[in-house]
Formats: sequence, structure tokens, C-alpha cells
Amino acid sequence: MNVRFVFGLMGSRGDVQPALAVALELRRRGHEVTVGVAPNLLPLAARLGLDPRAVGPDSGALLASSLVREEMRSANLRTRVRAARKVAAHGWDDFRRDLVQLAGERGSADVVVAGLLGQEVGSALAERIGAGFGALHYFPVRSNRSVKIMAGPEPVQERAWDAGTQVRWSLTRDAENAQRVALGVAPARTPLQTRLRERGAVEVQAYDPLLVPGLPAEWGVQSPFSGFLALADSDRRLLGETGVDDELGPWLSAGYPPVYVGFGSMPVDDPAGLVRDVAGATADLGLRALISSGWNSFAVDAPDHVRLVGAVDHAAVLPRCVAAVHHGGAGTTAAALRAGTPSVVGWYSADQPVWGRLLSDLGVGTSVRASRLDRERLRTALAAVLMPRVRDRAAEVAPGLVTPEIAVARAADALERAR
Repeated sequence: MNVRFVFGLMGSRGDVQPALAVALELRRRGHEVTVGVAPNLLPLAARLGLDPRAVGPDSGALLASSLVREEMRSANLRTRVRAARKVAAHGWDDFRRDLVQLAGERGSADVVVAGLLGQEVGSALAERIGAGFGALHYFPVRSNRSVKIMAGPEPVQERAWDAGTQVRWSLTRDAENAQRVALGVAPARTPLQTRLRERGAVEVQAYDPLLVPGLPAEWGVQSPFSGFLALADSDRRLLGETGVDDELGPWLSAGYPPVYVGFGSMPVDDPAGLVRDVAGATADLGLRALISSGWNSFAVDAPDHVRLVGAVDHAAVLPRCVAAVHHGGAGTTAAALRAGTPSVVGWYSADQPVWGRLLSDLGVGTSVRASRLDRERLRTALAAVLMPRVRDRAAEVAPGLVTPEIAVARAADALERAR
């Protein structure tokens, strides 16, 4: 049966690209799929043939703004809380208006799909037009006993998750209810997680259950685990990002496998300082380094044992690296795991410290706050993950992960039930 899906995807490339893989799969199954993405990601989605529409704010502009780069990192707690409230609901007015145009009125869409960012608006719109709702979650956000976010036994974990839910609700409640009122639905009195569970919405857990033992059984069928999502090779070829180019390939083969360093869309305030610290730490260990600039500009000089590049194909490059230093986004975390490459997570915020902890618990990595990742700490972290037991464990874990093809199919299966 043909289903009309509307995807409303806010956020950076790491938030959007995994969902595009599912949108493509649903379209291949014969469904009608309409996709909205952040304006700066329109070219990405267009190259995949999805005929995308712009929804919400430019995610690149947000990540480069003083709100993220300065206020979110302020030493003043009040300033940080005020900034967190702004970031949590950033661009929701535009997102709502754009998504309403995309989804149309009652009967125009069967299922509305959103990622973690903007799911409050997507869920409210689904209520208004009488559509089903499906969410793609790239890390655990619902209260649970299985995923540790602090030291202590299971009851402590659950209380900590409950507290986090209440903090998120306190930050977004007023903004969410303003959107609900604008859409003509009643204001909410409880956090979104509670309401999604009560209405039977599907919350696809788009990460590998191997990292969170116990969680699938704890949450049940309403939160199905797909595995980490990724584009098929044929789709990645449309982006021109498969394989290794003729310049990088010989460099990778010319010596001992390098350390990969890349922070994706995260802002690097001092590129020269990062290159200096990476160069120093790897030189101390007798290693080479491959540094990817991501969304940053790295117009700096580097010594001979360090190579600076733009975006790379993680699937092709990481298996040829001895370790990966990254921000702990779900996509890069998945790529490192699938490559069997140990990780040093230099985390910024949100889900990233959680992934750092989970990789450490799995025995395949370690983590440090990005702002503290200087030459000495990086050298220490790299020495730790290059121990034979960590490298062997990473190689052992990789074959047990859900493949991208199966993960995308599972996510599509789940969304087909979100009616």
C-alpha cells in the first residue's frame, strides 16, 4: 500500500544524512516521499535525487554563530542556560511554517517523520493533520536503566535520565506550546517522550543494540532498534564521496597507518592550535596524522607527517587508519566501529559524551572534552587506544554490527508501521 511520508529534517549533515537513507529506501518501495532539510543541505539532498525543500534555519549558520561558539561555552551558568534554551528551540517558527507547507492539510500526509531536532514541531503537526508520526533517534533519549550517564547502579541511572528529561522539558516547554497553539492543538502538560509513548508513535533507535545491551528489551517494540543508518554505496557515489582519491591513496599507503582526526560540523575555534597539538602528539608517538577540516577552514601549515584534507569517505579511509579522533557524532562513531578502528572522542555536547562513554564501556575507545584535548592529553589518549587489547577488541566488535543495508531496511519497516 502506498504511503505518503513527509520528512522534516532539522540540523547538521550528521542529523540529516542518515534519515535521507531511509527516505530513499521508502521511495524505492513505491511510497510517496517528500523531504524537507535545512537550507544549507539542499544541495546534498538534491544530488541524491530527492527533490528537497528547505525547512527551518540554516544549521551551518547556527553552528558558526556566537550563540553556539561563545554563549553556550560561557563561564556564566545563567548565560549558558539562556543559550541552551535558545538553541533547543532555534528556528522552530520557520520550521513550523515550512513543514505546514510541505505536509499540507488533513489527509495530505499519512506519516510525518522527524529527527531528534524539531520532533516537537513534527509531532504537533502530525496531531493537527491526523497523520502518524515517526521519530529517528540517533542516541538514547528516553529514560532507562541500561545506559550509564554517571557513576552508580541502575536506579541512579534511571533517576539521572528522568532528571535530564525534566531539564529538556523545562527548556522547551514554552516554545513547544507556542508552536502547538500556532498549529491549533492543545498545549502539552507532559514531556514529549511521555506523549509519544502514550500515542503509540514509533521511535526508531538508529544505532546499534550491541552498544546498549539490555535497552532493546527494556523499551520494547515501540522503540525498535535498526542499527546505525548510512547511505548505500550507489547513493554515496552520487555525492562523489566514495573511495580514496589519487592523491590521498598513495599517501595512506606510503607509511604506517595514520591517525585520523576530524570533528565534522563541530566548530574548531583554533585550527592552527589543533594542527599543532595533533602534530606534536603524533610525532611523540612516531605516527602520522590525517586531519579532515569538516565544516571548518584549515588554512594553516602542517609538518610533513601531517596531511590536511577536506571531507573524506569514512568507510574507505578509517579502515586504513590506526585510530580515529573525532567529536563522537553518531555517524562518525558508527564509521569507526564498522572499520574496526579505536576511537578517541573529543566531545562537545549533546549525545557526544554519551557515545564516548559507550565506546569506553565497550573497550574500543576513550573520551575527553574537546576543549581539553591538548597535545599531552591527546598523546595519552592515543597511547591508551593503541594498546593491543583495545585494537583487538575493535576488530572483534566490527563484524557483529548491523550492516547499513539491514539497518536502513529495519528503519523503513518501522516507519511503515507508524500510521
